[in-house]
Amino acid sequence: MQSSEALIDRAAAAGYTGMVLWDSGIEFLQDSWWNRSYMMQVVQYAQSKGLAVMPAVASNGYEILLENPNWAEGQRVIGTQFRVDATGKALQVVDSFPGLVNSSFEEGRTGWFAYGDAGVGVDNTVSHSGRASALIANAPGNARISQRFAVQPWRQYHLRLFYKTRNFQGFSQLEIFGDNNIAYNRVNEQLRPGTNQEWKQVDYAFNSGPHSNLTILTGVWGGSKGSYWLDDISLEETGLVYVLRGASTPLSVYDADNPAHIYRENIDFAAIGDPQLAGQPPYFKDYWHQPMVVPVLSTGSLRPNQLVGMNWYALQVVIGAASASLTDPGPAQRRIKNAAAVAEVFPNAAGFLFGYDEMRQMNSTASAKARNMTPAQLLDWHFNQTHSIFRGLRPHAPIYAWGDMFDPNMNAVNNYYLVEGDLTGSWTGLPADVIIMNWNLSNLHKSAAWFAGRNSQQPVRRQQVIAGYYDSGDGGEAAKSELAQVGGISGVIGLMYTTWNDDYSQLGTFAAAARANWSAYQASVR
Repeated sequence: MQSSEALIDRAAAAGYTGMVLWDSGIEFLQDSWWNRSYMMQVVQYAQSKGLAVMPAVASNGYEILLENPNWAEGQRVIGTQFRVDATGKALQVVDSFPGLVNSSFEEGRTGWFAYGDAGVGVDNTVSHSGRASALIANAPGNARISQRFAVQPWRQYHLRLFYKTRNFQGFSQLEIFGDNNIAYNRVNEQLRPGTNQEWKQVDYAFNSGPHSNLTILTGVWGGSKGSYWLDDISLEETGLVYVLRGASTPLSVYDADNPAHIYRENIDFAAIGDPQLAGQPPYFKDYWHQPMVVPVLSTGSLRPNQLVGMNWYALQVVIGAASASLTDPGPAQRRIKNAAAVAEVFPNAAGFLFGYDEMRQMNSTASAKARNMTPAQLLDWHFNQTHSIFRGLRPHAPIYAWGDMFDPNMNAVNNYYLVEGDLTGSWTGLPADVIIMNWNLSNLHKSAAWFAGRNSQQPVRRQQVIAGYYDSGDGGEAAKSELAQVGGISGVIGLMYTTWNDDYSQLGTFAAAARANWSAYQASVR
């Protein structure tokens, strides 16, 4: 409480008129076990200092999934083959993948160096296993290794690699994409190697999606200093990592030679689930873990060495996070109860900020596919449901939304992460009264013009708040630059100091620069 009150005091002294309260506790206000009193004290204290308070609501991720992780948006996995072991007691996944070429770099430059980037080679003196590894040393620019390989569509795979560094400085990541087109990205993760790191193992489970071939691309982007080794890059087909067992994610097991013959859970084989999702949160704490071994039951008809197929759904964790299904009935019921509780705790809310941002998984579950919508249509359908719920509770309260999922200059595009389908056009279903929180700071003028209705594809003239700063380190310059970029574009009603790193060091300088440059902005739109 004391730290929150101190921050509120600083904001009030700097001249801020309100605050957005982002707190995971907002998602639990309807639960009897949650203590509302501390949040209510913060709200009352802020209002006593003259600040309007707006809660961030309608999260579509981690907080909802704490109640039931099986509500996550899972991707289908089709035809994973399992074989009953020789003892007749367990199902074992059949690995259809033959292996990567030269996975340990023992064959020199074979298979990995087609990009021809400078600073990349083979080191025969340092290795995780064997006698060789890939080495990136003092790269002048991008320095990457890659390999293209065949896969089965809609299967789950497990990638493992090892890296080591010495006096290293640089940016490293891992990408896996389909059909030799980086737009079809299946994995996009930063590796974050330390300066002096002994061999570290990295694992990812991922879905191949609709692709019959994929490419691994990893290494350094933008140059580096020091040495960075990669070794023992392996791939295998796997199964049941983050398997989901919810109303929207059915599972079936059948005879591989006669798919019409279905085997029964708890009769032919034991109940299937991911033990990690049955334990205590955090549920999505890794990108890979050993899947369960499925016991074969003596009460059923499965026999030793029998081959079965399985269709199922799995969550693929993206940047350490998961999205809730937009179509599962569980989250829908929870959302209605939560909205009512929010209205009770925030009777004088200055508005509601909907949490539809960076939604990297969508339109994958069986319940989503049953709606036969594009992801853009599905997003609009869900947003409008939430809009109606809050409008029913507070008919005149302003409603705000992050701009990224409705902006073609950001995420309203085709092939956005693991979203199945095209998000283009999502802006067409956005209610006209929604105010945009615009955080596209790298392309702010174009984005602001878009939401101002200057493009025939998006003619609605929306009000906007520039969600600025974003931990740039210079609050004054951030506010000045942001207002200059939206010069001549009407509809901007304010700026918001936004930080994901809890960096409030620039709170005062940002506010001062916003005030100093506000009149110039207003003059530009008269």
